[in-house]
Amino acid sequence: MGWLRLAFILYVALTIIYFLTSIYSRSVRREKLEKEWDTDPAREGQTAEERRAFIEAGMVQYDKGLKKRLLWLIYILPTVGFLVTIYFVNWH
Repeated sequence: MGWLRLAFILYVALTIIYFLTSIYSRSVRREKLEKEWDTDPAREGQTAEERRAFIEAGMVQYDKGLKKRLLWLIYILPTVGFLVTIYFVNWH
């Protein structure tokens, strides 16, 4: 039953890591969109509302993209490693 306790602690730690990485990744993407808006000379003279709409559209696209989905590997890879280790230790 010690492995259940270890798995619980592992998933709590992985959840914290997942949320921190997700927040960081979103902030990096938002900053990239803001810099893209600021450096494009064709957008001079546009309103703050148009800038906000551009950034929100980019964030919606980010939420549907591959980078967002790859964050689930934070859970998948350690779980597979944990299960493979348990299998080899007990049955090989």
